[in-house]
Amino acid sequence: MLSEDDIKRIFPTFLKHFYLHRYDYRPGTEKTVLDNVSAEGLIADGWFSFQMPEGQVFTATFEATSASNAGEVKYSLNTVYFLWDCAAFGAVVALAAYALSYVAHFEWLVQLGWVGNLGYILGTAFVGFLAWFFSMRSWRKYRYIYAVEQFKRYYADEQWIALADDVFRSPVDPYLEELRRQCIYSGFGLALVSGDGTVRVLVAPSRLGLYGKDRKIVHWITQREWFKATAHNIQVMQRRVVLPSPLKRTLNKMGRSMRYLVLDPLREGFLRTSGLRQQAEETWKRYMSRQSIQKWIFSLALLFLSPLVYQVLTYREAKVEDVIDLSGGNPEDQYGYLYEGEEYDSRGIPKQYPDHPERQSVPEPTPVSPKPAKQEEIPTINLSGIEDETEPVQQPCYPYRTMRGWIIADNVFVQRALADRRVQVLQKAGISAEVVPEECFQMGQGYIVKIGEVHLRKGAAEREADRLRDAMEAQGVYEGDFRYFNVGQ
Repeated sequence: MLSEDDIKRIFPTFLKHFYLHRYDYRPGTEKTVLDNVSAEGLIADGWFSFQMPEGQVFTATFEATSASNAGEVKYSLNTVYFLWDCAAFGAVVALAAYALSYVAHFEWLVQLGWVGNLGYILGTAFVGFLAWFFSMRSWRKYRYIYAVEQFKRYYADEQWIALADDVFRSPVDPYLEELRRQCIYSGFGLALVSGDGTVRVLVAPSRLGLYGKDRKIVHWITQREWFKATAHNIQVMQRRVVLPSPLKRTLNKMGRSMRYLVLDPLREGFLRTSGLRQQAEETWKRYMSRQSIQKWIFSLALLFLSPLVYQVLTYREAKVEDVIDLSGGNPEDQYGYLYEGEEYDSRGIPKQYPDHPERQSVPEPTPVSPKPAKQEEIPTINLSGIEDETEPVQQPCYPYRTMRGWIIADNVFVQRALADRRVQVLQKAGISAEVVPEECFQMGQGYIVKIGEVHLRKGAAEREADRLRDAMEAQGVYEGDFRYFNVGQ
């Protein structure tokens, strides 16, 4: 069973012969340094360099892995990366769903209120989160290997992973297959070191100059130098240490107790039940925390969602008195508010009651010739059952001026034709409806579509309205909330 120290002793010798035949470097310029660390905390078990015939210095680093540290070359689920992808996808789904509802069902969003809108956004985001969580969990991009991720953090001409031959029990081990695929994709070398000192190359490093160009150069120091610098810094810190205040120490103690007794058990329970618990050590998870793209997508989705939510929550229906100043008289008489000519121009809107006789929608009553003054007015009773065509038509406001109670209004229209059309639709659906002018109640010049009967109490009218609403919804003719008018007050 090989240890890491055995691999560090055998592998540089292999690299010396491998690069001699690969690059024909200048003999005597090769150099090997073991146990290297950088100022950022990156670790390289071995650093091998030599001078090329052209004069430039070639560097190669390697990571030695024995069976006792097999976790650094076995993949595990990149939990942080995976959860941020779930959150970003959920935010995008919430944005798309809310934008679609904003365009197609704006009034429905307004009626939901702030609680309903918040629930709608959180619900759609949670659906997107779970959809990505359960469908993309086995995606290869979330397979995290510590050694490969560490190589991606710095640049070297070539990088190697040197494995002891007993790290993987089988050449078709799925962990070995994934390690090989990631090494090929990233341009890293992979080699097996046996106990007799032989090295077998599984994947040679890429000779193309496409890998590593976007990685930074690090300054390596030996492990011994690092320990010296760390010890010196510790001595400096010990001389300058300042104890926190009693209140700060108490808060720290409470925080440690809360994490140890409550937060950590809850976290472990969640990871265990959700299947996200990692088998690797905490040291091998240190490169799971760089998901800037997902964080940007999540933030931009919230940024684009905010103005839509603001417009929905601050929307209110405009009232006539908020738009038109009635202090100056009838706005229809003001120039530019409407047009009265034969041809349309862009000055205004059509006048509801134009002065031109040919455009009047309501025909003038036919004048009745007066009876002779000498003829005596004698009341008679028509017993034939046929009404006299010359008898004047009964006024539409007559029954509503003599009764008291509450009526239910389906809608209010400015034009009589629109009200009649709505009544026809309701009557075809089996709903009792009729048109009543607003002037009957001294409220305006519009037309009310009355449904149902007249009720003495408003509660009875509301119960009747609930029954009519169910019937209209069943027939598909319901268009909105009803209104109630008090007749005879």
